[in-house]
Amino acid sequence: MKNITITSLREKQKDSLGSADDFFKKPKNGIKELEKKPEKPLKPKKLKMISKTILFILFILTVGGVGGIIIDRFALPYFLVKYPTLNQYEFLKKVNESTTVIEVTKEIKISNDEAVVDAIKKVSPSVVEIVEFSSDDEVLSTNGSGIILTSDGYIITSIQNITPEEKGTIKVILKDEAVYEMKLVKINIATGLAIIKIEENNLPVIALSNSENLKLGETVIVIDSAVITDIVSKFIDDYSLETSAEEEPVLQKRIKIINSLKTSFDGAPVINVKGEIIGISQSGDLFIPTNEVRDFIDSMTEEDL
Repeated sequence: MKNITITSLREKQKDSLGSADDFFKKPKNGIKELEKKPEKPLKPKKLKMISKTILFILFILTVGGVGGIIIDRFALPYFLVKYPTLNQYEFLKKVNESTTVIEVTKEIKISNDEAVVDAIKKVSPSVVEIVEFSSDDEVLSTNGSGIILTSDGYIITSIQNITPEEKGTIKVILKDEAVYEMKLVKINIATGLAIIKIEENNLPVIALSNSENLKLGETVIVIDSAVITDIVSKFIDDYSLETSAEEEPVLQKRIKIINSLKTSFDGAPVINVKGEIIGISQSGDLFIPTNEVRDFIDSMTEEDL
């Protein structure tokens, strides 16, 4: 039997403590000890991708918002004005009623101004000036205007234009300032219209349109040595007093415009913004509609020609 001493017991106790310390320090059953690792900072590449994503979302939201405003304030009202049939849809109708659009009004005004300019440019080459000359070929007075009916020189004007005030000679001046002697072909005292002829060919012609299509409030243009833009204000049916005692008064149709024009506009063409002739101006604020003018022209016979 071995002798057990205090020293040996202490040595064994140290061995046991060492073994316990080793036990708890080492992983048990192969399981590794979990250590709390410090958080790693995001890599620059990931930060860049996140920033791009956020910017893209903000861009989409901005574009969508601006696009919505444009559609709501400008695009939809524009199409509702241009295509009135779209107002049958309730939600579109509400947009039209609740939105005031200045840009559409501005565009319409610009378009109308451009139409007036184009109409004047189209008709002006066919407008002639009726002038009275003295025997020395000096201009005595400008009597008014006329419009070329045919390329071979027939012109429609008014009676006042072809009546010499100083017993001079009435001549016709074209747009290119060429001067021509004129011949009276036919007059109509009741309507105040006259047809004259000059000896020239290949003249610019503008056809007469249907004056029945005119509407109150429509813009018209009177072209003479000056140009007046006016508005149709009234349709008049009147009887001519320029008839003999044996003749029945003639029913005349006249169209009234707002401005009172000077007498030099006698015989000037009245056109619409499409550049179509819809009447012949008389003194004051009236003009003879083209349908009356056409009836006078159709009454011409071979003897007149």
